[in-house]
Amino acid sequence: LGRRLAPPCSAQAMGNDKDDGTCCMILPLKLGVGIISMLVFANSMVCIVALLTGDIRFQGNGFSVAAYRVPSIVGSLGIVFGFVGLLGVYDGKLSWVKSFNRFLVAKLVAMGVAAVADYWQLRKCDSWLESEEHMKAVQYGHMGINWELGNKSLDRLSELHVCPWARWAYIIGFSMDFGVWLYFALRCLEYEAHLREWVPFPIDFGTERHGVQGRWRFYGVKDPRIDELHPSKRMATIAEEPNHSANTYGAIEEGQSQATFSEQTLGLDGLIPDRDVPVGTPIASSAAAAGGTIG
Repeated sequence: LGRRLAPPCSAQAMGNDKDDGTCCMILPLKLGVGIISMLVFANSMVCIVALLTGDIRFQGNGFSVAAYRVPSIVGSLGIVFGFVGLLGVYDGKLSWVKSFNRFLVAKLVAMGVAAVADYWQLRKCDSWLESEEHMKAVQYGHMGINWELGNKSLDRLSELHVCPWARWAYIIGFSMDFGVWLYFALRCLEYEAHLREWVPFPIDFGTERHGVQGRWRFYGVKDPRIDELHPSKRMATIAEEPNHSANTYGAIEEGQSQATFSEQTLGLDGLIPDRDVPVGTPIASSAAAAGGTIG
């Protein structure tokens, strides 16, 4: 009884304070998703630099020209979705977190498509210098706005005869990169599931189905805004209402009527005289008249 009661909180607030799990084994899930959104935002900057320079060192793919820019284009959108995800985690907004998670799924798909295209190209590495495709190959040039003949990445690997090692290195590197982003996406999807589970729903006891007007009719009250919306009607209503205060607290007309009544009904002795005796008759005459009447 002596303890202070905690202030009431909404279902959304309870959902945010609930223990949703952990991220990276040591961080609370909500904090972890917020950090992931910031990492997405930072990665988008690297992707934008890769698009502007065309340098393969700023991206995880580059052997296939067909999918050369796909991961960078999708990743550059993280400058928007990373910010949306961070605000969604901070405010606990399910729709914003959901949009951020769909972007992560699209990023994983882009990475997978580019990896398949690159590995398909790496399979040609052993006989690349002797193939006809080598003579016709082109790649993005400086700043990614022009084309250059050849595929320098495959050319160098084929010259050094390290194609098998390159394939294994690419598989291991892609697996690590894809695995990290896949783990991030799974954590974010788990946080989305917790938010969906704790979305507040209004409790309706049947009085809300008719809206505001229905509630006013249910409680038997009028629209409180009528005085503000229709001041002329309010003034007309006031004019039509009887003025009870004037009759209650002694207006001039009431005082005059009381005075007239006292003059007409009370005699000189303070008693009610006989109706047949005119007002102003002397007291003796009045008494004799009264006595004669009684006798």
